[in-house]
Amino acid sequence: MKKIIFATLLLSNLIGFTQETSKTSLDFGADFQSRYIWRGIQFGGNSASAQPYLEVSSGKFTFAAWAAYSLGGINQFQETDLYVTYAPSDNLSFTITDYFFPEEGTQSSYFTYKNGTGHVYEFTLAYASEDSPIGFTLATNFAGADKNGTKQSYSTYLELNYSKTVNEVDYSLFAGGVVGDKGGYYLTSGSGLINLGLSASKNIKLSSTYSLPINTALIFNPDQGNIFITFGFSL
Repeated sequence: MKKIIFATLLLSNLIGFTQETSKTSLDFGADFQSRYIWRGIQFGGNSASAQPYLEVSSGKFTFAAWAAYSLGGINQFQETDLYVTYAPSDNLSFTITDYFFPEEGTQSSYFTYKNGTGHVYEFTLAYASEDSPIGFTLATNFAGADKNGTKQSYSTYLELNYSKTVNEVDYSLFAGGVVGDKGGYYLTSGSGLINLGLSASKNIKLSSTYSLPINTALIFNPDQGNIFITFGFSL
């Protein structure tokens, strides 16, 4: 009888654990930014950017697609990314991203993965301390079009940020730099401080049931001598 009770309790716990970890959710939407600035670099010229996304989360994994499209201007730009994230805890995550930047010639083909590919593959580790507002990101290109001649550059981006919420506004101070940029993927001569600034976001209540998330950022790229101020909202 004791064995039967033990087996029943064990089975119940396993079923409960399976149900808890197998919860799957689907999310989609779009961000609209006055400029597409990524790690201190402007993409798409002097044009606003529409950035739709679709993601599926199950347990500790997230599978997602994200894109950016210029909304005007002479220098049209598009990007389509796929990524998977594993988050063993709320403050630690590991992500593998397939960036795709289509261009004229062979790089316009999504299914070209060798010479002339428009893909760049990146591994990212992100950590946020539980005891302080400090976070850290490390991202390395391990394959794809980030090359110095025929050799992989392994460009590595590192960022430190400090986040705080004041009067329902989320603020973040950030400083990011790159090393090993031998192929000029980050538009440097090999290394440099490229992403320095302050971002802020909050929700604007439009009705009793809906709030519009808005954001703004002041961004410096000391390596290029550039400054940007962006504004955006999410749907």
